[in-house]
Amino acid sequence: MQLLVKQVMQLLAMQVKGDHMLVSLLLLHSIGAAAAPSIARSVASDPPVRVWFNSDGNYQFGDKAKVYAQTVQDGHLVVLRADASGQVRVLFPIDPDGDQPVSGGKKYELKGRGGREAFVVSDTTGHGTVLAAFAETPFQFAQFQKNGHWDYDALGNQRDDPEAGLMGIVQRMQASGKHFDYDVATYTVSPPPRYIGWASPYAWPGWYDPWYGPRIGFGFRFGWPYYGRAFVGPGRWHR
Repeated sequence: MQLLVKQVMQLLAMQVKGDHMLVSLLLLHSIGAAAAPSIARSVASDPPVRVWFNSDGNYQFGDKAKVYAQTVQDGHLVVLRADASGQVRVLFPIDPDGDQPVSGGKKYELKGRGGREAFVVSDTTGHGTVLAAFAETPFQFAQFQKNGHWDYDALGNQRDDPEAGLMGIVQRMQASGKHFDYDVATYTVSPPPRYIGWASPYAWPGWYDPWYGPRIGFGFRFGWPYYGRAFVGPGRWHR
């Protein structure tokens, strides 16, 4: 009987000791968790100014291009464009005495005169460059205006290095030592599609046209009455 009591007492002692060990482990874990350094997530901040196009900046001759700009904070904005030939135009403000101030976080579509799109693509191939500059202080346009309008002779041609050329113009628009931020976007212009006209299904390279004489035609035919689309040269259209 005494032996049994002794064994029970030993088991109780072991259980109490185990409970103390469990409590100690829990305390150590909580202390370690509190002391562990927190990991801060780095969130990429928005750039001070952004500029972008519709259609991902992929255009063809005659397309109406839309240009958008946005700044993080309130300030002043000027947007310049150099086309494929390097000719510089000012997209914003429309006139030198136009409003420069913009509100931070607001998306702006840069409209042309009369509320039209920013510009119509007049290039047949190549790429153009648009630079948007943002500053807390107003830009100075005195040396780039003439009779209340932009003086494009003063803006010059920036074909060799459009981005550097546009940067140089913005620097001249800013007072000495003043800071500005900028963003650059480029658009591409694909060659215009070749013109096509209607041609007879009986046309073949070098066939004779009773009206226009010898012709050159390239075409295909489909359906009734077997007429297809083709380019007919030189410089004349046949149906």
